[in-house]
Amino acid sequence: MKRKIVMPMFTLLIVMGFAFFFVSQADSFTFSFSETMKFKQIPSDLPEEYSGPQTAQALMNIFDAEYNRVHLRTTITISADKHSQSSKFTNGEIDARYPRSEWLKILLDKGFTIQNFRKYAYCLSKRHILAFLEDNPDFWKTGFHGMTVLSDMPVTDDWETYKAAYIDKLINKNIKKRKAAERAEQAKAQAERVKMRAEQVKERAESAKKMFNSQQLENVRKQIENARKQIEHLQKTLERLKNSMPPQSPNENMKKKPSTIQI
Repeated sequence: MKRKIVMPMFTLLIVMGFAFFFVSQADSFTFSFSETMKFKQIPSDLPEEYSGPQTAQALMNIFDAEYNRVHLRTTITISADKHSQSSKFTNGEIDARYPRSEWLKILLDKGFTIQNFRKYAYCLSKRHILAFLEDNPDFWKTGFHGMTVLSDMPVTDDWETYKAAYIDKLINKNIKKRKAAERAEQAKAQAERVKMRAEQVKERAESAKKMFNSQQLENVRKQIENARKQIEHLQKTLERLKNSMPPQSPNENMKKKPSTIQI
């Protein structure tokens, strides 16, 4: 049997008070919604990033035992000026109204994703908001949308319609966050690729510079080697020419033929 928090007069007064002050003096009226989860120390050995199947059973196998051990309570509070109203649900009462496996399956089938223990706990805590609203219909039947969590929700007298809209809003918010995170990862990966390409261009430029300097040195070395070979060739040619000339006696140049005079 569903447990009801029966405070209709108090709830109605908050709603009427908010409506009056919002129209007449919104700046002086304080309205707030809070969701508080209390845990013992969250175990450090849980996976920081869960990459297994996104099914209720797989997620419960990983996180549910620790959730039972460390989760103390979740409290939903709505405050209007000096007045406030809070939920008093125990874990057992919430599980009876919205069983974990069924709740997880509804969200997962619609595209909700759970990557770690904190997201698992966040997902289960949303049942408390839904139960609180179900027990306090004046907060949703009148289009009472002073809370961010209830913004863009339909004005309806039908609880199932409102419940479906609440679940869709929860899922769409998760999908938007996931896509934003994916875009951030893509941008980060693209930045890394650009950085890597810049490093590669720098390395190629350094390599080309080294190759250019090396080629210059090689050209000079070849020129020096060619000059050395030419010198050696000339030396050998001179040596051959020297060796091919006939020897001359020292007094040969002193001998003269007799001169003749013809008349």
